[in-house]
Amino acid sequence: MKIGLNYIILSFLLLVCIQTDLISQDSWWKDKKYKSEEKQTKFNNCKLAFMNIADGLMYSNVTYISPYFQNEIYLNLQNNEKGYYNREQSVYIIESFFANYPVSSFKWKNSSRSEKYAFAMGKYKYKKGGFISTYTISVSLKYVNDLWLIDQIIVN
Repeated sequence: MKIGLNYIILSFLLLVCIQTDLISQDSWWKDKKYKSEEKQTKFNNCKLAFMNIADGLMYSNVTYISPYFQNEIYLNLQNNEKGYYNREQSVYIIESFFANYPVSSFKWKNSSRSEKYAFAMGKYKYKKGGFISTYTISVSLKYVNDLWLIDQIIVN
């Protein structure tokens, strides 16, 4: 009887820990309840865009990010590349960034959103010269023609 009770308590604690860990992974995005299904879908699409961009950063794969490029994007990548670039130039610049700063990990830390704009900031850890260093990456999205598109990417 005592073994069964311990097993139940241990199982309960394990479930709570797993659930807490799953929730903490999305702590960068505060879910809200919206009055209409249309708004709920709009902001779910925004979150999906940020998640895909995070995958691109995590796997050093610009093809996850480029579908969200506008015709012109403001880039400021550690003060090396700074200005407005078209889609093709942006792909090249970000690929070059990935080559020069190989990712170790990436994770969003916080975000905010409004009707027309959304913003997320995360930590990009990279390996260079045997050391792991960190950049802060900020991505701003703009809501254009029912799509969330990258307005700017800043790396500090």
